Formats: sequence, C-alpha cells, structure tokens
Amino acid sequence: MRFDYLCASLAVVIINPAWATFNFHSLFEESQPTKTNDPSKQHLSPVINLSKIVKPVANNISFLSKTQKEPCAVVSSSSAVQILANPTAIPIVPAKLAYDCLTSVPLNKTAALELVYSIEPYIQWQSNLAWLKDPPKDYDFPPHDTLNVLASVKENLLNDKYPNEHSFQIDLYSVFTLAHDGHFIFFPDLLSRALDFRRQRALVSISEDGKSLPVIKLFGGFFDLPKSSLLMTCSKTNNMFIDDVIRAPRVASEITQINGINASEFIVDEVIKTTGQQIIDAGYNTLFYSKAGFAINQGSGFFAGAGRGRFLYPGPNTTLTFGNGTSLSFQNVASIRGNFTGVDSGQAFYQRFCDPNRFLVPSPAPPPPVSVPPSPLVPGYPPAVIKTNNTAVSGYYLDGDGFEDVAVLSLLTFESPSPPEYQRVVEKFFSLAKRDGKKKLLIDLSQNGGGLIFLGYDIFRQLFPDIVQDGNSRWRVNDNFKSISEIFSSLAQDFNPDTTSSRTLVTQANLPFNFREDLKISNQSFKTFGDKFGPFSVKDDKFTNLMRWNLSDPILTRNSTFGIGTDVTGYGFRQNFTRPFAPEDIVMLHDGYCASTCTIFSQFMRELGGVKSIAMGGRPISGPIEGVGGVKGSQILLWNDIYQLGQSALLNATEEQAKDLRRLTTLPLSRSGAAASNVRDAILAKNIDDGTPSQFIREISDCRLYYTEHMITDVTALWKTAADSAFNGKACAYGSLPKRPAGSALDSVSQGFMIESTEFITYEEISPEQNAAWLAVHEQKAIN
Repeated sequence: MRFDYLCASLAVVIINPAWATFNFHSLFEESQPTKTNDPSKQHLSPVINLSKIVKPVANNISFLSKTQKEPCAVVSSSSAVQILANPTAIPIVPAKLAYDCLTSVPLNKTAALELVYSIEPYIQWQSNLAWLKDPPKDYDFPPHDTLNVLASVKENLLNDKYPNEHSFQIDLYSVFTLAHDGHFIFFPDLLSRALDFRRQRALVSISEDGKSLPVIKLFGGFFDLPKSSLLMTCSKTNNMFIDDVIRAPRVASEITQINGINASEFIVDEVIKTTGQQIIDAGYNTLFYSKAGFAINQGSGFFAGAGRGRFLYPGPNTTLTFGNGTSLSFQNVASIRGNFTGVDSGQAFYQRFCDPNRFLVPSPAPPPPVSVPPSPLVPGYPPAVIKTNNTAVSGYYLDGDGFEDVAVLSLLTFESPSPPEYQRVVEKFFSLAKRDGKKKLLIDLSQNGGGLIFLGYDIFRQLFPDIVQDGNSRWRVNDNFKSISEIFSSLAQDFNPDTTSSRTLVTQANLPFNFREDLKISNQSFKTFGDKFGPFSVKDDKFTNLMRWNLSDPILTRNSTFGIGTDVTGYGFRQNFTRPFAPEDIVMLHDGYCASTCTIFSQFMRELGGVKSIAMGGRPISGPIEGVGGVKGSQILLWNDIYQLGQSALLNATEEQAKDLRRLTTLPLSRSGAAASNVRDAILAKNIDDGTPSQFIREISDCRLYYTEHMITDVTALWKTAADSAFNGKACAYGSLPKRPAGSALDSVSQGFMIESTEFITYEEISPEQNAAWLAVHEQKAIN
C-alpha cells in the first residue's frame, strides 16, 4: 500500500523525520487497488485504520522545533518522510499547508521589478495584443489590455501593494491567463517550480439520455475515499461510498453545488479564471474526465488537477452537494514537485525556487538518435488496426449494424519523434480501410493540442491531395522582430543551398525572418524586405504582410536535419495521390480542446474540404457550440527560442540593432517554469480584408452531441453515437448532419497508399535539429 494514499487522505502530515522508521503499511487494512490502465475500471479503496496513527502523531508533534513549525519547514519534513518511505512517490501535503508555505515567502521588491521589466520585450512578440484589448462583440471573454495590466503590476510593486511574493506572482500570472491563449504563457517560479494543487475527486459532465442537458456527476476510479469528509474525526472509520458513474451509474446523483455554489456556475468561474481555451464551452469540457484525456496524458480532468488552475489555491477543502441530499467533503492537496530539502522558511523557499542564478538557461542541444520500441495499447482504447509507436495516431473499425463500413482515425496529437512514421501510419490506415471495404471516415480530434505544423498540412493533403491549401498567417512587427529580420535577410543575400557548407547559414536563410522565405497569398515569392515585412497597419498596430509556407522547399520538408524528414503529401516525391474518401463521407469529432496545429487542420478540412464537424459537451445551455476551442494562432515560440534567435542575430548586429536585442535577457527564462508567445496570427480567407485573427472568429460546429455515461466508460460508444448522426441520420442535440449517400467514396487509391500490412511500424527515430531555429519553423502546440 502506497504511503501517498495516506497523505492524500488525512490532514495529519505534520510529521517529524524520526517517523521514517514507522511502519506506515500497518495503517491500512488489506485492500489493494485493481491494477489496470483504465481508470474507469480502477477502484482504489485504502481503508485507513485511524487508531494506528492518532496516538503516534500526538506523541511526535511535541518534538517539532520552532523552525519546523514554519509552514515550509513542515512541508519539507513531510516530503522527506514520504520520499524515504517510497522514493518513487510524489509527496502530498494538505493544500492549506502548502498555501501557508507559499504566502510565507517574502517579497523581493527589487527582483520583482527587474522581472517585470524583463518580461515586456517578450510580450511584444504576442501577435494579437490589439484584439485582446478590443475583441469582437461575440467573443466569449472580456477585453484584456495585456501591456496595461503588466504596467499595473509594476505600479503595485512601486506602491508596496503586495504583502508577499505570492500575491505579486498571482497578479503577474493573471497577465497571461486572462488572455485565454494556449500559446501565451508565463508560469512564475514560486507558483510552478515547487508544488501544484489538486482535488482528490474527478467529475464528469453527462446527459442522462443523450437529449437532456448535461449534469455534473462524480467520476469513480480516481480516488475511492470514505463517504465522510476527509477532514474526518478519529471516530469516523466507516467505509461507506458515494455512488459515482463507475460504481453505480444508474443511481449516481447529480452534483448540484460545489462549495455552496451552483455546480455548473462554479465550473464556469474556474474556466474564466484559468482556461487556455478561447471559448467557455471548450474550457468547461477540460475540467471533466474523458477517455481521450486519459489516453493522451493519463489525466482525469482539470477539476481534479493539471491545467493552468493547478497553480492557484483551491481552498482547504471541496464540498460536493448532491441532488439526493447527501454531500461529500474532502481535503484538497498539493503535490510536491520541487526539492524541499533544507527549505525551513519562506526565505529559504525563495532562495531555493526563485533565485535566477539557480536556474540558468542552457543552450538547447539536439537529442541523440534512439530506437523507439512500440508502445502498448492506447490507454483505455480498444486494440487498433494500426497505430504509431507513441500512440499519437491509431486507426479502428466500428462493428455492429449500421457501422460495418465506418473507419475511425484517432489523432490525439500532431506531435511525433518521427514525422515519417506518423505520415506512413495514416497513409497505411487509409489503404487498409479501403481494402477492407470501409467507405466512411470519422476523425476523432479529441484532446488534440497540436504538434508539428507540417503534419497537420500532410494529413489534410492525404485526404484532399488535389486541393492546394492556403494557411495565411502574419507576424506582429516589434523592434526585436525587425532587427532579427534585417540581420537574417542580409546574411542570406548570397545564400545558395547547393554550395554553402555553413549549417548556421542554412538555418538562418530558411527561417521566416529571411524575406526570401515563404510565399505571398498568391503563392509567389516576396521580392523585397518591405514587400514581406512592411510594416503594415491593422487595428492601429504593425504587422508583416500575409504569408504562406513554401512546402516545395525540400530543406523545410524532407531534409532530416532542418525539415521533418519527409515531403508533405502533394509536394516533392509525394504527388499524384487520389482522395481515399469523399468529403461527404468524412466527419470530424471535436471536444473543444483542439488547438494549434489541430485548428489549422480543422480549418483546412472545413473551409477547403467541405467536411462537417461534431462538437461534444459544453455548458448545460441549449444551442450550438464551437468544437475548435483551443488557441488558433499559427505559431508559438518559447521565450528561450526568442532569446536564442536574438543571440544569434547579435553576432552581426549594428549598434542600434544590438541595443534592441539586448533587451531580450535570460531573467524571465530563469524565473519561470515555462514561457511562450503566440507569434503568428492565422487569417482565414474571409478575413483577409479586415485582418481579424481566426482566434477571434466564431466557427460553430454543424452538430452538437452530449456525452453520456456509456461514452465515459467506452470510447467506441462515443464513436458510434457520432457516426450515427454523421452517417445514419440520427438527430443531434443541436444542429444537423444530413444522411450521406452510401458508396460515395472512391473505389481506389493511388499506388502511394499500397503498403503491406503490419501491426506496428518499427523505426529508427530521426533526429531533426530541434533548436530555436527548428522550433521557429515546425513546432505548434498549446501549453497548459
């Protein structure tokens, strides 16, 4: 029995290190969790014998010194005991104790002001500041003047408004979280490096019959804990359980209130404070358990933990009130992520986790080539017809009446250590599906937060090889961007890829900062620096011209050092393909999480391919919702990447350019757990004239469906319900998908799809040079 169950379940964690020899296993009755990779089948039932701990705790608290009674010292002691008992476990302490530790950290006003000043030039790379400040009227969130909010944080520092480091960093964190942009983040060190908060129960949002509005219920299998409060007195040793959707789906009661607030309103409030999604319905879905969420990262929904809310104190306890009159209260906890050895005070915490000299930023180095063995089954999913080794892509066939000709392509992410393998697995699945008589295709994009940009392009072109995609984008022009572009364009003036021996020059010449790279929206090359970089005025801000990727450039694509190791379908050696399915026989399934590269793919499919979409879940409000709810920006750059680009440009900078570039320092990098900006806006064809980024354009899905209990426990139930609406004429909860004519898919595919059948494709992982320059071209993923 794991020691961390104890610490997750009891408020008694003020333990002296002398407890390391105590037999904690004796605290538990014999009740072992069922071992499975599916939480819907996992019943964790540690029955705690409180009588075995009460006396030892009482006897040992007296040994605590004054220093050890400091909240951070108590966290340190408890963490040490837990690690000693189980070195592989993540220590857990009560959320209130962790919060008291964080708020005991004194404010270093001078360092805080230096941090705020150092952040400003990185924020200037954020492409949509003008629209955040003044969004369209139908945008889900209120205006957010990012630079002005940052200035108010600086003003508060100057006027001594912050009592401690925590209150300052909470305000600094809100500069980014209130932008609701999955590419725009700054995780301050105090909040992100030491610990994060979580609740000990997961929730689901489901409709009772698929037609009525969804309600919130308790999800089983995350922690099965006593019905009585986790802050229970020593006399409460019963092992009664609240009915949940796993243990008793037919009688599980609706949760009507959370902490005394209407349950759905409580969830919406959490979304407004923390979500990285750009629509509320999408953020709402992220707080609940889903099969896809567990498959991609073994998560149980952001209500239980993870997401951007993990850095915010949720209070000491959570109380759930049920429609049947019962209630459940449990203690919130904090997971210890940092090394608390020797952290015996708030000041020691600051020195350990907030000292920039302890977190110097190393230069990124490419990883060595490694052999990647096939992964096991996609967690919680049935056996696949074929899948990638990292389970990013998997293909399935549905069975049963009405589904005999339906294939399902699950795209959990566009990330891949080997883009050629990702491409080949999708290609092969289409070939196998056609061989086996599958005429309809359901593309499940649940929980897809993006990945490699060109893989999104490639899957679209595998389905529509005859359609040349647009993919219009633009950068915001700031002083650093202008200097880097001037320097790299000058260096690439005489660049010849066939004769140069300089890897650095190849890298610089193939970056978007060289005006000769990329194409106009007419698919012609830019002729001058001003032609590409302007600047051009839109909404009282400065931008580049609209541009598109030049996918005919082999250095960008099939080169395995600077590209992704393969041509994008429709280019180079991957031409003369034909459509494997007709557009009317394809449907996309979204859960609102779709972000980054996923949004690019979805927009191509909808706008250019004419493919319809289904959106799942959302708030308990009738009407349509958007299925693509993640960040729709066209490019993310980590601040470390921006810094490295600036350092590279500095080697050839004029004095004036150098002055601008030196404003990019390592301070924000060494004082954050992660930091990034959305540096490119995606611009849909219909918005070329007004310039509004797609991030602020509503794109309603054709059909809305609600999750049911069966879909929570069986992903094929979700797929069949979606396929029924898409292909068999079953009604949507809102919207419609007209029944598709049978046999409308093409009867054959090109020779390029004909690959022999194997269960796995074993491969040697390619090793593209994933430095700042490579990421500036290829990476596109939301960060939560």
